[in-house]
Amino acid sequence: MSNSILNATIHISENNADNEFEGILKLHSKETLNFDTIDAAISFEARGRMSSIKRRLLSFKIDTNKRISQNETLEIPFNFKLEESNLETYSGKNASFYYNCEIKVHVDENDLDKLDRGVFTRVKSFFTSDYSSTFSTYFDRVSSKQQFDLSEKHQPFKLSFSFSNVLIPLLIVGGGYIGMLFSSLFEFHDVHILILIIAMIIATIINFKINSKKIGQISLQTVNDGDGFICMVKPAKNFSLKQAKMYYQIVEEVVDRRGTSSKTYTSSIYTSPITNLKSKGSSEVRFPFPEKKVLPSLKFEDVSIYWQVVITGTHNGMKEKMTCGINVYYV
Repeated sequence: MSNSILNATIHISENNADNEFEGILKLHSKETLNFDTIDAAISFEARGRMSSIKRRLLSFKIDTNKRISQNETLEIPFNFKLEESNLETYSGKNASFYYNCEIKVHVDENDLDKLDRGVFTRVKSFFTSDYSSTFSTYFDRVSSKQQFDLSEKHQPFKLSFSFSNVLIPLLIVGGGYIGMLFSSLFEFHDVHILILIIAMIIATIINFKINSKKIGQISLQTVNDGDGFICMVKPAKNFSLKQAKMYYQIVEEVVDRRGTSSKTYTSSIYTSPITNLKSKGSSEVRFPFPEKKVLPSLKFEDVSIYWQVVITGTHNGMKEKMTCGINVYYV
């Protein structure tokens, strides 16, 4: 128990059926006090490797003209309802979502002298100019919808940028420049650095397009299947990725815009079991939805949660990766 004259604890539980929350404010006082009003405010907060966000969702009055006797514990029930939302309580690697309940207990002006005695100097930071004491707590919010579904689509995989796309241009452009220097065709100049960078970018883009064409196309058809989904992959005749494997992952992406330039952080928060694909022809793989608690696809400000199917394999001895996004939602 704190040495403060007035102490409070807040407990909040959720009724998932209709987004209603039930709370109990428990007050304990070492003095007899009168309260003019007791107000509450519910806020949503997003914090992490991005600009922090705090939005007030609603405000309401819990009670008025309450009295608490010396050494009494007073329990005051309250309830509130939030709008349906996919933004659940979430604690990720680069971002987190929170819900906060802040309660202000407005103390009657005639009782302030009781608070001024003893340990008021220790608790005065909690008291504002309107004679109120503020208490707060964070609480969990879980969507009333817990079953996943996904948009059934037919779409192509896209080749991801890899080290092999840079290696060959680096060897050609860099090696060619060094060779010309040693052959005394020209002398080094600072402007050559800029020319080399531009040449590297152009060569990398060209090599990526050539590499993508050589590997060939492969398409994905997704079908919902209860507590999982089916992936039907169909490669083109010229598809040349060897030792192909497939899985899906859930990725958290956060864009940090707080500095002079933005920076993106990505982290995999779930990876499914890996399955081998057929060396020739189409393949059909069923994946279960995760058993652990995860979020569906969502985009909120600079935070994204996206699901994607991934195919990995080798081409000309180099590891390659192809991805195809899927839209997963609650039903």
